[in-house]
Amino acid sequence: MDDRNDQKNILIPATYRLLIVTLLSSIIYTVLFNVYSTPFTIHAFQPGIIFFLHLTLLIYLYKNPIRRVHRVINAYGAVILFTTVPNTLYFTINAWQGDWRFVDTFPPFSGMIILTTTLMMLMLPEKYNKLAVITWILNAFPVLLFLLTHQEELQTPRGYDLLFLFGPASLLILLIVPYQRGINSHMHKIVFDLQHSQQAAERDFLTDVYNRRGLESWLNNVNPSTKACVLLMDIDHFKTVNDRFGHSVGDRVLIEFASRLRTVYQGKYGLARWGGEEFMIVILNPKANKTKVLAELFRSAINRLPYKDVGKVTASIGVSSINEIKHFSTMVEEADRAVYFGKDNGRDQVALYRDTLEKPQNSAD
Repeated sequence: MDDRNDQKNILIPATYRLLIVTLLSSIIYTVLFNVYSTPFTIHAFQPGIIFFLHLTLLIYLYKNPIRRVHRVINAYGAVILFTTVPNTLYFTINAWQGDWRFVDTFPPFSGMIILTTTLMMLMLPEKYNKLAVITWILNAFPVLLFLLTHQEELQTPRGYDLLFLFGPASLLILLIVPYQRGINSHMHKIVFDLQHSQQAAERDFLTDVYNRRGLESWLNNVNPSTKACVLLMDIDHFKTVNDRFGHSVGDRVLIEFASRLRTVYQGKYGLARWGGEEFMIVILNPKANKTKVLAELFRSAINRLPYKDVGKVTASIGVSSINEIKHFSTMVEEADRAVYFGKDNGRDQVALYRDTLEKPQNSAD
């Protein structure tokens, strides 16, 4: 899976979910801080500020998710870092200086810190773990250190709550990191296996060009209004090659045939083994007066040099009219008709679909 697909299928949805969960959490904390007020006015506004910042990030991401997702994740981490850590340090440092009792003044936003850091580690790629871990350490370590060095505050209901909240949560964070690495490694292996299986299903096992399914998949990634033409190539007297020299030699002929087709055209095209001894080339945006010339180049590449053990091999090539990709089936029918026209008229030649309209078509040999 390439980077763009990773973003589309994994990173962008995860970032949306992360922002939405954080927004909902901010709303809950805003309500709670206003219902159960603290002596510090900032606590009534801080969750609202966090909500506004993450809503801004959500709107920013929505406008161009593929290009902006990494910036949004970095900004998300920065918002969490700079809205929680200064707050934690402010209360612990002042409590250490004796300005107040820590357990009486520290705001009850520990749950939000745990939620956001855990979500970052679970939902985002491994490379963003460091930011989440740093945020957690800078919040948890001062609190735990203060409580463990101030037994009179630790041995209070709030002190025990904070200890049991930050302590096990710290262990949880430490466990998540190797767990996520294992999950990521397993997922990468699954993705690789799926990609390999898909590629194998779309390639002809003998010639390593597209099969029908692979060509259709390739066409699905082309704009339906793109102009194209179809070249259908049928190896002349291939049954005789198999009967005279054996199927293993026939297979080598097919491999060499496909290899020669790859070397002719430098523009954008799709090449497939259409079936048996038939090969198809779909040329994108061809010039109207050059399709026969291009087909002749392919014919020349096919029969110019002898094939090992066999000698000269030729092919009849049918060329469809130029049409839009959405009319691919029509172009295939035209190219197929042109191939039979060429075989009926001597083989080893290029036949345009319009040629079949000018002369009556006999039955193929």
